[in-house]
Amino acid sequence: MPYAIEHLGRSGMDIAIRKYGGSSLATDQQVASAAEQVAQAHNRGTSLVVVVSARGKRTDGLVRSAAGLSRFPDSLEMDKLLATGEAESAALFAIALRNLGVPAESLSGARAGLRAVGRHGSGFVSEVDPEPLRRRLAAGRVAVVSGFQALSPEGETITLGRGGSDISAVALAAGHRARTCEICTDVDGVHRADPRVVVGAPLLTRIDAETMSEMAFSGAGVMHARAVELAAAHAIDVVVRNSADRTRQTTIVGRGADVSGTGGIEGRAGVVAVTHDRAVTQVVVKGGSGVAALNTVASMEIPVDSVTWGVGPSDELRMAFCMPDAALEEVLAELTGAVRGANGSVETRRSLGKVSLVGVGLLSRPGTMIGALTALRDREIDAQCVSATQARTTFLVPRARVDEAVVALYEEFLLDLDERGLELMST
Repeated sequence: MPYAIEHLGRSGMDIAIRKYGGSSLATDQQVASAAEQVAQAHNRGTSLVVVVSARGKRTDGLVRSAAGLSRFPDSLEMDKLLATGEAESAALFAIALRNLGVPAESLSGARAGLRAVGRHGSGFVSEVDPEPLRRRLAAGRVAVVSGFQALSPEGETITLGRGGSDISAVALAAGHRARTCEICTDVDGVHRADPRVVVGAPLLTRIDAETMSEMAFSGAGVMHARAVELAAAHAIDVVVRNSADRTRQTTIVGRGADVSGTGGIEGRAGVVAVTHDRAVTQVVVKGGSGVAALNTVASMEIPVDSVTWGVGPSDELRMAFCMPDAALEEVLAELTGAVRGANGSVETRRSLGKVSLVGVGLLSRPGTMIGALTALRDREIDAQCVSATQARTTFLVPRARVDEAVVALYEEFLLDLDERGLELMST
């Protein structure tokens, strides 16, 4: 399925789209604080659509409850269940706004005009009807929309995948022809590395959507990769800032500006950031049909990464790829049957993590790969698989040593950049 909206209406209104993540709404006080921010903007005359995620770890709790009742719960019922987390957030946010004297109404994704197609649990936004929100905004109300969810062609609730509230917010921005979309979370913006792993990792004040999409796909948890791609497709700038401190931010430029650092320091790899993801598993297919294996995963609309393909001494196919841990059991149930039917076998390696260099022109600079492998070797970290493109080089390393690998690569490529270097690479 494409990552773009197939049809968009025209709202005819200048509105602001603001999304609050679950970590920014975890407590009642945080909900009240976020509502005060929205009330201030409303009182200044801004027409606001607020998109909310489920509070704190609410979604994880719902998933655990379902898993306690069934190993493979029905996907439609799971969508209905998980959508209640965002509905709770939206209703509480609207209550908080009304308490401040702001007319507000909570709406499901369906009632807000979001339509999606695809599999339950991983839907793709296909259409935005602007009329439901336009009517409410014209009446002076703040619309609080449950993120992560939409209406399927069958008239059922369909969710957009974990982190799907980002997609909801950007889709609504596209549907209402907004030039920007604001993402309020628990971090200051996008850093060159996870500041919980690399203390003092600098904030990127501006970054192009293409580079940000690579960062998101390879583990940067600030924003969903599909939301970034959607913003770029519809020329929307996304501003990411801390909901508790709005003085710092990152602007993800979706309107075609070249800010990725292609004019970076000559002679060094054009590395913009180091990302990581511990929640991945390497799946190894031996014998059988590699095409059938990949087709099985693709039909489930689950993205894979770090694909390797080769033939051993006995002419036996050996293919490997990485996929999210969260989808592993569901995939294995389908994949094992497909591969065994072609006289193959499936193995999993769950002890690995993914560490990536993200930037521009990485293959054009031969020193990037050798510098990275040397930095890992010096720490006695074994890179068990490497995949590379111009925009990203990914290493699979022992999961227990992911943090060490991040620090090693950060120190090799980013630590000693002076202030001018940081400016060249990030603006």
